[in-house]
Amino acid sequence: MDLRFKPLQLGEKFQNLDFREDDNSDPMEIDSFFKNKRETYHKNNLSRIWIVRENDIPVAYFTTSMNSIEIDFLTAREQVSDTTTKRYPAVLIGRMGVDKKYRKNGIGKKVCNFCTGLSSFIGQKIACRYIILETTLNKVPFYEKSGFIKAEKSPRKNKVWMYRKLV
Repeated sequence: MDLRFKPLQLGEKFQNLDFREDDNSDPMEIDSFFKNKRETYHKNNLSRIWIVRENDIPVAYFTTSMNSIEIDFLTAREQVSDTTTKRYPAVLIGRMGVDKKYRKNGIGKKVCNFCTGLSSFIGQKIACRYIILETTLNKVPFYEKSGFIKAEKSPRKNKVWMYRKLV
């Protein structure tokens, strides 16, 4: 599968993309965000929206932005001693969705790898230590396979934070 990752072009039209869960729910608002809010977030620089294409056909999207992770979310061995900071710099994967027609093809794994590479590059330029995301409990095993660790704080409303160390 030859995937291309490019930032959203404002005004770009997308048809027949469905990012809802198999039961048609949208617990993380992946589908509704893409259909209703992507341009606002992108043009106001709140998130960078990336479109993933295979042979020029949109198959997935994800968002990235700068953020931080509270040290309370990390295991004790992840915390840096002799510092006073309560948060560490991180890149946030805000949303990630793969169109229903293209799931189970390794696209999500490739998106995670791309985001990790992008975050590592950024981390060398502006001091970024982690890549983070929030997901539903049923998606935890998927992200663990990509090297993410479930945060120490307990989940809220069936959602959990996960992180991956970059350095």
